[in-house]
Amino acid sequence: MKTMTIRNIPDDVAAGLAERARESGRSMNATVVAALSDSFGKSANKPRKYADFSQFVGTMTDEEYERITKIIKESHERFLIDENKPWLYAAEVSE
Repeated sequence: MKTMTIRNIPDDVAAGLAERARESGRSMNATVVAALSDSFGKSANKPRKYADFSQFVGTMTDEEYERITKIIKESHERFLIDENKPWLYAAEVSE
């Protein structure tokens, strides 16, 4: 890979790059490389392994969300010992 120095970048372009870097959480260098790569139809955005949990988590329908929310609420009500101590739960004992 080459190292380059770029001079005389217009203030509005530099501000736009800085804003894009801040919004994307990338360095200024990574943002500039991505912008240049994109302008030539190349992708500088190599996927990061495990950048998030998207490979583990899917999406759910509104019905699934409502069902799961109901189950969580019911189990919360069932096992909660003290409302002032929401971390304190009792284990269910089957006889």
